[in-house]
Amino acid sequence: MDIQTIKLDLILWLSQLQDASVLQKLQSVKEEHGFTLSEAQKNLLDERLESYKNNPDDLLDWEDLLKELEDRL
Repeated sequence: MDIQTIKLDLILWLSQLQDASVLQKLQSVKEEHGFTLSEAQKNLLDERLESYKNNPDDLLDWEDLLKELEDRL
Protein backbone atom coordinates (compact mmCIF):
# COMPACT_ATOMS: atom_id res chain seq x y z
CA MET A 1 0.00 0.00 0.00
CA ASP A 2 1.50 3.35 -0.99
CA ILE A 3 1.68 6.37 1.31
CA GLN A 4 -1.25 8.21 -0.31
CA THR A 5 -3.51 5.19 0.08
CA ILE A 6 -2.49 4.86 3.72
CA LYS A 7 -3.25 8.55 4.31
CA LEU A 8 -6.68 8.30 2.68
CA ASP A 9 -7.47 5.19 4.70
CA LEU A 10 -6.47 6.96 7.93
CA ILE A 11 -8.47 10.07 7.03
CA LEU A 12 -11.58 7.99 6.46
CA TRP A 13 -11.00 6.07 9.69
CA LEU A 14 -10.44 9.28 11.69
CA SER A 15 -13.55 10.91 10.24
CA GLN A 16 -15.64 8.06 11.66
CA LEU A 17 -13.75 7.54 14.93
CA GLN A 18 -15.80 8.13 18.08
CA ASP A 19 -13.34 6.87 20.73
CA ALA A 20 -12.22 9.96 22.67
CA SER A 21 -9.25 8.20 24.26
CA VAL A 22 -7.82 7.21 20.87
CA LEU A 23 -8.34 10.74 19.57
CA GLN A 24 -6.57 12.18 22.62
CA LYS A 25 -3.62 9.82 22.10
CA LEU A 26 -3.40 10.83 18.45
CA GLN A 27 -3.54 14.50 19.47
CA SER A 28 -0.61 13.88 21.85
CA VAL A 29 1.41 12.22 19.09
CA LYS A 30 0.70 15.16 16.80
CA GLU A 31 1.80 17.66 19.46
CA GLU A 32 4.99 15.69 20.19
CA HIS A 33 6.06 15.88 16.57
CA GLY A 34 5.72 19.67 16.46
CA PHE A 35 3.74 19.93 13.24
CA THR A 36 3.76 23.46 11.84
CA LEU A 37 2.43 24.99 8.66
CA SER A 38 4.45 27.09 6.26
CA GLU A 39 3.28 30.61 5.45
CA ALA A 40 2.12 29.38 2.03
CA GLN A 41 0.03 26.65 3.68
CA LYS A 42 -1.45 29.13 6.16
CA ASN A 43 -2.32 31.51 3.32
CA LEU A 44 -3.98 28.71 1.35
CA LEU A 45 -6.05 27.72 4.39
CA ASP A 46 -7.05 31.36 4.94
CA GLU A 47 -8.12 31.63 1.29
CA ARG A 48 -10.18 28.45 1.49
CA LEU A 49 -11.80 29.52 4.76
CA GLU A 50 -12.71 32.88 3.22
CA SER A 51 -14.15 31.09 0.17
CA TYR A 52 -16.25 28.90 2.45
CA LYS A 53 -17.50 31.93 4.40
CA ASN A 54 -18.48 33.64 1.14
CA ASN A 55 -20.12 30.52 -0.36
CA PRO A 56 -21.15 28.15 2.47
CA ASP A 57 -23.47 26.16 0.20
CA ASP A 58 -20.79 25.50 -2.44
CA LEU A 59 -19.71 22.15 -0.99
CA LEU A 60 -18.77 18.70 -2.22
CA ASP A 61 -20.58 15.59 -1.03
CA TRP A 62 -18.21 13.41 1.02
CA GLU A 63 -19.34 10.17 -0.62
CA ASP A 64 -18.88 11.62 -4.12
CA LEU A 65 -15.45 12.95 -3.23
CA LEU A 66 -14.37 9.66 -1.67
CA LYS A 67 -15.50 7.72 -4.75
CA GLU A 68 -13.60 10.12 -7.02
CA LEU A 69 -10.44 9.71 -4.93
CA GLU A 70 -10.76 5.93 -4.88
CA ASP A 71 -11.25 5.89 -8.66
CA ARG A 72 -7.96 7.77 -9.07
CA LEU A 73 -6.03 5.15 -7.12
